[in-house]
Amino acid sequence: MNIHQQEASKRAYVIFLALSIFGFAIVCKVFMLQAFPSEKAKETAASFIYKVRDIESPRGQIFSSDGSLLATSVPEYEIRWDSKAPYEVSIYREKIDSLCAGLSGLIEGKSKAYFLNLFAEGRKEGSRSVKIADHIDYNVAQAIRKLPFANLGQFKSGLILLPRNKRIKPFGDLAARTIGLFRDSNKVGLELAWDDRLKGVNGRQVQEKIAGGIWTPMTDDYIVEPQPGADIVSTIDVHLQDVAQSSLRRKLEETSAQWGCAILMEVSTGYVKAIANLSRDPENGTYHEVLNVAISNAIEPGSTMKLPSLLACLDEGLINIDDTVQTYNGVRWIDGRNMYDALHNNQGHGMITVQRAFEVSSNIGTAVAVSKAFKGKSQRFLDKLHTFGLSLPLGIELAGEADPFVYRSTDTKKGWNGFSLTQMAIGYEVSLTPLQMLTFYNAIANNGVCVKPLFVQEIFRNGEREEIIQPVVLRKDFLKPQTIAFARQMMEGVVKNGTAHDVFKGCNYSVGGKTGTAWLNDNGYVAGRYRASFVGYFPTDQPKYSCIVVVNDPRGGSYYGATVAAPVFKELADKIYSTEMEFHRQMAVSDSAVLALVDFPASKNARAEDLKTIYKAFKMPMRDLSTGEWVASVTKKDTVLLNDRSVRPGLVPDVVGMGLSDAIFLLESQGLKVKTLGYGTVKRQSVAAGSMIRNNKTITIELL
Repeated sequence: MNIHQQEASKRAYVIFLALSIFGFAIVCKVFMLQAFPSEKAKETAASFIYKVRDIESPRGQIFSSDGSLLATSVPEYEIRWDSKAPYEVSIYREKIDSLCAGLSGLIEGKSKAYFLNLFAEGRKEGSRSVKIADHIDYNVAQAIRKLPFANLGQFKSGLILLPRNKRIKPFGDLAARTIGLFRDSNKVGLELAWDDRLKGVNGRQVQEKIAGGIWTPMTDDYIVEPQPGADIVSTIDVHLQDVAQSSLRRKLEETSAQWGCAILMEVSTGYVKAIANLSRDPENGTYHEVLNVAISNAIEPGSTMKLPSLLACLDEGLINIDDTVQTYNGVRWIDGRNMYDALHNNQGHGMITVQRAFEVSSNIGTAVAVSKAFKGKSQRFLDKLHTFGLSLPLGIELAGEADPFVYRSTDTKKGWNGFSLTQMAIGYEVSLTPLQMLTFYNAIANNGVCVKPLFVQEIFRNGEREEIIQPVVLRKDFLKPQTIAFARQMMEGVVKNGTAHDVFKGCNYSVGGKTGTAWLNDNGYVAGRYRASFVGYFPTDQPKYSCIVVVNDPRGGSYYGATVAAPVFKELADKIYSTEMEFHRQMAVSDSAVLALVDFPASKNARAEDLKTIYKAFKMPMRDLSTGEWVASVTKKDTVLLNDRSVRPGLVPDVVGMGLSDAIFLLESQGLKVKTLGYGTVKRQSVAAGSMIRNNKTITIELL
């Protein structure tokens, strides 16, 4: 081998060695990157990840008892653009002008130039996550999908529509705190209480993580389909809720009160039909649903506590409602201090019965009666109150219920003192939430059966009833039947002859109740500041509803329960009386000659069973020619004819002449989407009866 060959061989060896070392270094580097990646390497790898991710399931809806939608989820979209998507650049350049013009027309406040610049900057920076728009509703999102370039789809245009659900309340702040807020944390109200049923089961989908931490679906398919949550039907009646909230708001504005609440409950079931909570904004004086004070504020009840106090005496047989008590001229020395009555015409009540003391809300009369019954045996009084359940929370499904406070013993180390017995008798040194106090009064109206307040009555899943929430009895037989009779006699006396007489004078229905006026305690009782309340039930012969109204710190002159709280109660009761047929007893008229002189009231077309029930209740002559579920009614001078109204699957039904609820039910049961205009009876429908029904067909009905 000559010298030239040796040199060439050495060079080849060196090159081989260098390549081997370089290759080994690459292998080592790859190993090091995999085993011990740098932060930058981690970030780079993390920007291109494929992963099976949870997909949020559609959340269930919350309905009112009358079928109105109280809370629902609607889709909204965030739109982003991946400038490095595999789109055709020539098509992009051809279509981008039209795309930006279309976006400008769909997204308010953004010009065509704005979007052109956004796309240009995105391409220049090579961004894979350019934010185009946010909070876009479903209809706008669908319109964007159809724009030039965007209509090529996500993978050929780079436009990504990221869906998410937005929770809305169609009725705004009506019962807002009771319906609750839906948030990732700190849910409240029914949204929290029934979260497990509302949230459904999440789905699974393969997604790609792009720059900016944005996850996008690889395809529109799911590994596991999301399962929607259940729908819950609340006990709230939208119309009664509106009356309660509107009436309460007017009274709060009139008196410039700090806060107020009103609760309406069905006596036999405990279903809460309305619950209004309004608090004053100190900055502008307006009222809003901020806190559910009806369940979260344990307050000294004042005179509404006189009922359980006197019932403890009566049930133990220690006094009688006809016993007399001396109230003098409105001032009497009791247990080492003066007690006062509210004076009327500058006069006290003198010698009166226990019944009368309750009717006029005499502090002296009540305190004397309780002191006479339990003097020297105060523990017996406390034990009796505990049998009423006043010291126990109700255990309602809504979070945030405040614990009541009632002394458990006469231990002075725990606050009991020589004045506690008579102070408790008139509603001080004891605290309950408005709902807890209402529940006790409701039990009196329910003949001694105490039912738990409920806020949900049914659960539906996929349109099928899954569960009916039955009434829950908390306690019964805790009072003797005669004691309950005394209680109702005293409460009805308050309305007929006592402090609430003027409010309900001339009322067409009967009420039993109790007014309350309590001093506010703000680190000591404050002169001139009070809390007004009224709690009761109606009608008295067969109580159907109980209600409590509390107005805290009214500043508009009057502060008594009778003048501040009772009018709100009456306005709500008036609404119920005027709209619920069972409160009106039809007079029996046997003289056919008289009937012949009276024009029959016209009826709306409706469900056959409903109309027949109404005509039967009113003893109206009826000729039934129908055989189906839905009927058209024809009103004659002396009778009503019922004829079949044909409803055929796949065809648009005729709803002219129907009321709103029946029309919507019938149309939606046929798969139609309904829009409404006006109020009253359906006069026109946008799609002719008998037309073929196509997918997602929308029909508009006009009511007059």
